[in-house]
Amino acid sequence: MKRKDLNILVLKCLGLKKKKSIEDLTWDSLGHLTILIELEKKNPNKITSIKQISEATTYKKLYRALKSKKLVFDD
Repeated sequence: MKRKDLNILVLKCLGLKKKKSIEDLTWDSLGHLTILIELEKKNPNKITSIKQISEATTYKKLYRALKSKKLVFDD
């Protein structure tokens, strides 16, 4: 998945419009669950195996966790 696709997915899951500084975005547990469910739909059986994913309640942490498993890449 491209980084811009991840940005769109996160914003959509959180019910947000375009945000200038997505890098500083954080979310609560419900938002986190929604994002993980959508990521799992796009990458079946790959998201739940990432150890850091349960603690990734910020965009930066989520991006790093996905990038470490080569599930997201820069445009």
